[in-house]
Amino acid sequence: MSEKTTHTTRQYLTTPRKGHMTLLTSFRRNGVGVGTPVGTVASHGKLYFMTAADTWKAKRLAHDPRVTLAPGNRKGDALGPAITGTVRRLYAEEAKRARDLLRIGIVGRFFGIVFDRKYPGEKTAVYEMVLDERDADMGKRGIEKGQPAHS
Repeated sequence: MSEKTTHTTRQYLTTPRKGHMTLLTSFRRNGVGVGTPVGTVASHGKLYFMTAADTWKAKRLAHDPRVTLAPGNRKGDALGPAITGTVRRLYAEEAKRARDLLRIGIVGRFFGIVFDRKYPGEKTAVYEMVLDERDADMGKRGIEKGQPAHS
């Protein structure tokens, strides 16, 4: 990502069938954001990730589905501007399809096996993220989130 805008973040994260480390920020009941690195994969303009169902992240997402996403690393550092979206937990057949998508490359297959053994069935929460269109429009005009648009 040479020029880092919300538009390039969106393009980077939604590259189909390619896994990315993403900094996911979910929100506590008091509105404070908590950033967590997660592995994501995109399909049809949506992002998918999984986590253990009993984590604080899963509890925050159950209360408030709003998130921000940024390209990141395993240490939790953001490597580009954040974009906004909403998540929903997947169940049954949808969760199975998403888990199959997440098994990309050696790392994806490894973590797929770990999650299957350590957190079988509903002990793994699988999520689908839909990115807000507003961020896509702002990035195309070169406007960073939080700055007013000039007519």
